[in-house]
Amino acid sequence: MLSISQALFLAFSSFLFQRKTYIGKLLLLFAISTTAYLYYLVNGMSGAGTITAYIVGRITYLIPGVIWLLAFALFRHEEKVPHYAWALFAAYFVLKAVGQALYMTNPELLSDNLVYAIFHIVPQIINLGLYVHTISLAVLEYRQDLIDSRRNLRVAFVATLGTFWLWVCIDVSFGVLVRMGMESLNETGETVKIIRDIFIFPSILAVNLMLFRFNAFQTEFSMAAIVNDASVTGGFDAISPKDYALKDRLLEFMEKEKPYRQSGLTIGKLAEAMNVREYRLRSVINRVLKFNNFSHFLNKYRIKESEYFLASTDDSIFSIGMDTGYTSLSSFHKAFKEKHAITPKEYRTLSRGPKSGQNLATHSARPKIY
Repeated sequence: MLSISQALFLAFSSFLFQRKTYIGKLLLLFAISTTAYLYYLVNGMSGAGTITAYIVGRITYLIPGVIWLLAFALFRHEEKVPHYAWALFAAYFVLKAVGQALYMTNPELLSDNLVYAIFHIVPQIINLGLYVHTISLAVLEYRQDLIDSRRNLRVAFVATLGTFWLWVCIDVSFGVLVRMGMESLNETGETVKIIRDIFIFPSILAVNLMLFRFNAFQTEFSMAAIVNDASVTGGFDAISPKDYALKDRLLEFMEKEKPYRQSGLTIGKLAEAMNVREYRLRSVINRVLKFNNFSHFLNKYRIKESEYFLASTDDSIFSIGMDTGYTSLSSFHKAFKEKHAITPKEYRTLSRGPKSGQNLATHSARPKIY
């Protein structure tokens, strides 16, 4: 019941202060679906088979998709939600809804292994995959993120939303395995349920505390608010002459030494090569050069140099990608297409078209970024 009170508080707060923002709408939907899940836990199986239980269950099944969308909005806000994600959300929701409807109308189908696999095991695999990928969205680019507040948010997100709901998914997975005949896992599954119940209230309370930490209920909770937070940027006055001196030194180092050609270059390795503290370099790239992500900073150089090679040499596209620091041809294609909306091959063709002389002249000298 304490957990339900926290979920309702999150719902009312999101509605009152954040209903006009995208993340606010996701938080409201998360709070509603979480309340439905808690309602189901409180009532157990007493209402199973009723229309109310069916509706509550459908709302509950929104949770994996909503949490994934929250992670994507917070940590990949520059990108558009891919089509495969919507397809997975739809597949999970529809399979679970149809499966539950079939069980309600014909309980004997529960004993049909094929029906159970299609309408319960497959959705659970999707569910588990969504939660694992949700955590990866928060974790994978932690080192690349140049915004301290968002780095802290990544840790909080994994510790609260991601990990707890992954545990809930594992709890459901144990039920699936036991249903498939692995009776020896029944006792372990009960232990998982106990741990789940212990951490329900602290996890939802932590979500509310996390939102207050980032002023979500006082100001618009968006990535713009996080990036422009005075505690993060420190304002223009916080940029000292030493910061500008380091910026000039960094740009000269990038032009002369070309460290971006090293695949897997991290900001830690770059700071070590320049003999400066990592936090200072992180601050300068973020606050002075206005990059929020270290990989975006590197791509600025890598794409520019790849343009030069594509327009003025006959080197293979694979070689150009590897020589400019990319770890694979696919990562080179993705970064290049995000910048130009065309592939490297198409760029090369266009640069050598009817006005190739003019285009090549543009690329005849090594590019300078700043």
